[in-house]
Formats: sequence, C-alpha cells, structure tokens
Amino acid sequence: MTPTSLFELLGAAGQDAPREKMALGQILLAEEALAEEDLEQALAHQRRTGERLGQILIAHNWADEGAVARALAAQRRLGFADLAVDPPDPEAADPALVDIYLRQRIVPWRKVGKLVCYATAEPDLAPDALAALNLPHAMAFVVVASQRQIDQALLDLLPEATAARAATLTPEAFSVRGMERARYMLVGSFGVLAVLVAVLPQLGVLLAAGALFLLNALTTITRTAACIASIRTPAQAPAQNEGAVLLAAHRPLPRLSVLIPLFDEASMLPKLVAALSATDYPRERMDVKILLEEADTATREAASALDLPPWLTVLILPDGQPRTKPRAMNLALDFCDGEVVGVLDAEDTPHPGQFRAVAEHLTTAPRDVACVQCQLSWFNARETWITRCFQIEYSIWFDVLLRGFQRLGLPIPLGGTSVYFRRTALIEAGGWDAHNVTEDADLGMRLARHGYRTDVLTSTTEEEANTRMLPWIRQRSRWLKGYVMTWLCHMRAPVRLYRELGPVGFLGLNVLFLGGAVTYLAMPLFWVAIWLSVTTGTSIFGGMLPDLAQLVLTISFVLGQAVMLGCAAMALNRRGALDLLLWIPLLPLYWTLGAVAAWKAVIEVGLAPFYWDKTRHGVSRLGQTL
Repeated sequence: MTPTSLFELLGAAGQDAPREKMALGQILLAEEALAEEDLEQALAHQRRTGERLGQILIAHNWADEGAVARALAAQRRLGFADLAVDPPDPEAADPALVDIYLRQRIVPWRKVGKLVCYATAEPDLAPDALAALNLPHAMAFVVVASQRQIDQALLDLLPEATAARAATLTPEAFSVRGMERARYMLVGSFGVLAVLVAVLPQLGVLLAAGALFLLNALTTITRTAACIASIRTPAQAPAQNEGAVLLAAHRPLPRLSVLIPLFDEASMLPKLVAALSATDYPRERMDVKILLEEADTATREAASALDLPPWLTVLILPDGQPRTKPRAMNLALDFCDGEVVGVLDAEDTPHPGQFRAVAEHLTTAPRDVACVQCQLSWFNARETWITRCFQIEYSIWFDVLLRGFQRLGLPIPLGGTSVYFRRTALIEAGGWDAHNVTEDADLGMRLARHGYRTDVLTSTTEEEANTRMLPWIRQRSRWLKGYVMTWLCHMRAPVRLYRELGPVGFLGLNVLFLGGAVTYLAMPLFWVAIWLSVTTGTSIFGGMLPDLAQLVLTISFVLGQAVMLGCAAMALNRRGALDLLLWIPLLPLYWTLGAVAAWKAVIEVGLAPFYWDKTRHGVSRLGQTL
C-alpha cells in the first residue's frame, strides 16, 4: 500500500523510536546482530586499516549487511527500508534523472504528492545527493537501505534507461555503432578489387600484391622489433619510484572492484567462487560483482543456490541490445566502489596474489599508467594439439610481443580478462564499447588516444582453451571481426588519430589490427603458392607479376613465418615450457585455421557486425576434474 502521509511513510520505512546516538557496534550488540568478540576483532582491524566499521563487519561476515544498514538508520535517526520486501514505487522515479541516481547511488523509493523519499546506503552523503537532484530540502528526505539492494533496485526500477545508457556509454566518435558506411566501403573494396582483377588482371594483381607486401613487411618488421625490444625489457614493468613506494607502504591498499560477466555458465560458478576466495586481498577492500543477464534463468538459479561470500555481489542486468559482455560491464560500472576496476572471465583462476600485485603496482606507478594487463595461460594447454598451439601463441603474445610493444611505446590491445584500470581513466575513455566484439583491444587504443599507458605484469591467470576446431574458429573469428571493426572505427578520422597517437602509435595501430587480419587472410595464398611451386614449378600469379616482385613477395611471406616461429621458441624458453618446442613446426597449419576464421570475420563485418559468437566454457576434460 502506498503511504499517504509523512507519518505513514516513516512507519512503512520501519522508523525506530528516537534514541541517544550510539556507536554502530553498540547498536548491533544491543540488537544481538553482532557477537562481542567479533566487534573487538573488527575494531582492531579498523584501527589498523582505517576502513569503515560497517564495511569490515560485512566483508568478514561478522554482521549481516541488512543489520548494519538498520543499525546505521537507527544511529542517524532515519527510517530503514528493506527493498527486497518493500521495493521502490515506479511512480517515484524520473527516467530523465537516471544519470544522477546512478552517480549518487540513490534510489527514489516513495512519492506522496510532491514529497519524494529516497533510499541511500550513505546517509552522510544524502545532502549532496539531494542537492544534485536540485530538490528543495523540504520536498525530499531519505531512508537507509543496504547498498546491494539499492544497486539492484536501480536496475530493476529503470531497466530501459539504464540499458540504453550502457549501450551508448562510449561516445559515438569512438564506437563501432553507426558504422554502416565504413563497413560497406570495406566490403565494397573487395568487390572493386575482384572486378579490377577480372577486367585488368595485371594491374589488379599488381595492386593487391603491393598492398599485401607492404602490410606483411610492416607487420614482420614490427614483430621483429618487438622481439628484440623484449630482450631488453624486464619481465615486470618497473614504473615505481622510491618516494611512491615509501608513501604506498603507509597507505591502505585501494578498494578493488572486479567485474565478472557470465551468460549461460551456471556450471562455472562454484569453481569461480573458489578461485576468488583463494586470493589474498583484504576482504574489506574487495568489491566483486558477478553480472548475470535477466534472461539467464539457469545461472541465476545456480547463483541463488550458492552460499556466496559477503564481498561478492550478484547483479541481475536488465535485458537490452546488444546483449554483450561490454554492455554488461558498462551497466555495472556505476555500481563499482573501487578506485581500481578489473575484469575476469567465468573460467578464470587468477594467481592468489594477483589483486595485491596489481593494486601495489598502480599505487606506485605514474598517473599516466592507467591500466595493468596480467598474463594469461591455459590450464589445459596439453590436452589437444590445438590447445598446445594455443599455449605457444599466448606465450608469444604475453612473454615476447606485449613486452616488446611496451618497450617500443606502441598502444597495447588489451586482453578481455585479468586487466585492471584506474577507474577515473576508464570513465574518461568512455568505458567499454558495447557494440564492439573485441571491446578489450579497442579500449586499449582509446586509453592510448587519451594519453594513458598500459603496463604488463607477470602475474598469471589460467583459463580454459578451446579444445576443438570449430569452437576455436568461431572464437578466433569473433576476435578478428573485432580487430577489423576496431581498425575501421579508429581510422574514420586518420588525421585526428595521428595527432593523438603520434607516428609510432599510428603505425602500431594499423599494423596490429589491419596487418594482423590481413596476415591471416593471406595464409591460403601462401600455401597455394608453395603447392604450385613444388608440384608444377609455376607461380600463383601466372606471369602477371615480374619475377623479382614474386621473389620479394615470397621472401616476405617466409620471413614473416620465420619471425613468428623464432618468437615462439624465445617465448617457450622464457616460460619454461620446452616440452612444447616440438609443436612449433605445426604452427603454420594452426594459423591456417585462422584464415578460415578471418574470412568468416570479413563476411560477418558486412552481414552481422555486432553478433557475439560466444565461447562455451567447462568443456575441457581437465576442467571437469579440477
């Protein structure tokens, strides 16, 4: 029933009788919601860390979050609202104010005439929140509710507004949405080239071979430079200075928010919670959020059945388009309490000390280091030949190339997991592009365009590699489609891009995204050329290219493969995985699968640019025994 007077409204909120102001812990003791020995531990913890008492009590499960909120309401002589029992009235909310509600973490709960009651978990901040809403003090008041309930209530109360906001959080100038013209130009260019080859075959082949040689040569040179630079780069980014280290030693670790989007992954939850529980980060500084889609009934039921730790929150996200991982993270970003925001995947097992290593690094690093990328590996690396090659490929990327890119000052395309951001820089860069199927790599470029750097740490997260060919092709196709779309997006304004990244960064972006995609697309040409040369002694170009041009193009292909095979040997030596050296000769065949994925990706750029070909987890035989 909707209250009709202030008296009834306060009664519905569970307003306690006025009492002398007491300490929060004493109120909880009086309510028998807290044991005295637990209060003593919490107070000792508070003296040591400076953290708020309520947060300590909740994080260590010494007091229930609802009991703490009720005690806080009693202490401040405010009403208390249990939003699970008495949810907000939809009539109280104004969708036009959704940005303010989210920024202030305050939810409109009841409305009587022009009088509005808001629920907050931070009553001391309520005056600022009401001021932001531009409401006269006499026309609004607050009750206290738990932060967990307030966050979910905001998503439930304004699903369309919050979903639309998340889908468009990245400014359009930096987003792949609305890129029909660029996509059609790319697809059309393939058609023009085909027509040119048909009508003027020698000219068409010459232009195609020239472009292919240029991209392949630049890619090979960049990878060679990265390999050489990685030799001179320490495994761990140094970035700290003595003064910062001394200062950090006397400061508490920053609050860390970790976002973990799940969809149709109910079976992964127990292992995921166990992996998070094994980390050594202070529980009162952890803010882990499991993000579940409204339509994902199975995973929601699995989460409800688990006894989750109090530092872990499940957020049920409103349905909307596109239904992607970056949209889910954008929806949750407003509810992050941390100065640092990280991302993990459903199947991840981060090193127990990873959170601490990241926080300590960002605390002491220069302010332009906005992001930390940890290394990734596969727990089932030796399950099949595909997983073995996948492990070699990841070793090349994380142990050699990324280290070299960092040394060379190239923008770093981020991985989709075990990546951590300064929250302010993440928001400044526009969050994640909800429409980009490789939102991670794109975000790395946007951070660089805003003048930020990424450091690579050796702390490793183990994931599950695809064990079968078709799922691998689908996953790689999504990655390559995202690379092509990201290249198209950033190259819409090449002059501005050049100014923001400089010549080295501009070249690096083009080599990483366009060069990487074209290298895969050209693999069939490489094999056909070899087959014709060996079996018939003829050229794939049928005399349409001068012999010298054919020789130069062939040498560039061979050198490109040789550089990557050399990087593989270097990477395995660094990682201490010498048993995988015997599998290096199979990499060219493995990369040929990437050609299938690349051509699938190009087709999807034209037909289904935002389609997210989701990778299934929990299929590894090794994973089932962990």
